[in-house]
Amino acid sequence: MLRTLDLRRFTIMGLVGAALTAGWGCKKEEVKQPEVDPTKQVFDDFAKRVDSYLTLRKSIVDSVGDLDPTKSQAEITARATALANGLIAARSQAKPGDIFTAEFATIVATLIKEEYRRRSIAVRETRDDQQDELPDFKPAVNQLYPTTYPLATFPATLLPLLPSLPEQLEYRVVQHYLVLRDVEANLIVDFMPNAVPIT
Repeated sequence: MLRTLDLRRFTIMGLVGAALTAGWGCKKEEVKQPEVDPTKQVFDDFAKRVDSYLTLRKSIVDSVGDLDPTKSQAEITARATALANGLIAARSQAKPGDIFTAEFATIVATLIKEEYRRRSIAVRETRDDQQDELPDFKPAVNQLYPTTYPLATFPATLLPLLPSLPEQLEYRVVQHYLVLRDVEANLIVDFMPNAVPIT
């Protein structure tokens, strides 16, 4: 009788163990790692870098004051100069690629080139005309955007391809460079070469 009970107990324990093992197997399958989108990761990193710049920028704005459009043009210009000088001093060690990282540049350059290839001949010819109007200087980080050059309209077809920016920043094209410009400070925050095809 004792042997029969022991045998039953062993059998029950074995069944319970098998059931638990099967349950754990199911749980392992359910805890499947989500697929990672590399482009999203790079763009998320870009957003963090932009946020870091904005945090630094806010500390400069706190010292020079917010933009007041009711002020005279001379006062607005003086504030822009003070903001730019503050940013340049605070980012004295800034270099190309601090915000437009190599990974970001690779993805964006590919997206822009693909968009150019999809354009019709008529659109390309219009683009050729517009290319002549683009500023012809070599950008540098912490450089004031030269007022002797126009702020050429950024191609509307490219904007949806790029991560959106806060109102303090904007994308600009300078020949084959993609430039990140601080609007109020008129300052080049970062740039990437070979981003835009030259036709």
